[in-house]
Amino acid sequence: MKNLLIAVFVTLITVQIAAQDISLTQFRNNDQNHFYADLIGKTAALNGNWGLFGGLRAGYKLNNIINVGLAAHGLIPNKLGHSYINQKGRDELHFGYGGIEAAYNYNLSDKLSLSGIIMIGAGRADYEFLGGNDYFFVAEPGAAVNFWIIDWFGLGYSASYRLASGVKYSDFSNASFSGWSMDLDFKFTF
Repeated sequence: MKNLLIAVFVTLITVQIAAQDISLTQFRNNDQNHFYADLIGKTAALNGNWGLFGGLRAGYKLNNIINVGLAAHGLIPNKLGHSYINQKGRDELHFGYGGIEAAYNYNLSDKLSLSGIIMIGAGRADYEFLGGNDYFFVAEPGAAVNFWIIDWFGLGYSASYRLASGVKYSDFSNASFSGWSMDLDFKFTF
């Protein structure tokens, strides 16, 4: 129930921002850069521990306000100690997810913007030695702060909440793959 309330709250905030008068937010005159690709480093809650993810986001800017594209994230399977999901002496978890992503950008200046983001797609989990796998639904609403260093390169920091539904693998539940995450993005436009 708590996860549903968080998702509804983020959705309502995004809709409220989208309803604002956007005529004053068109600072960037970056019409030549419609395609984008982001390299993503993510730290996320995963089954009561923390996981490190690598990811990629790519898509098209419909205008300076709306972006649509695809995103994919995969768990980096290093064994980094007791607080990390894959511990020494345990079967190694493979987990990845991705889907369609849409973003609303609120430009504060020609260099700084805020974004409301939602990704809807699927996830996959399996253990290296246990065998079998599971596919399930994933939705990830979030918010980001973006800073453009030059017209075609910038940095972004975002926080989001991943909601998983339909998990039926090993001893995992929906709560195992749901949780908060923080991203650092290297943003490229062309």
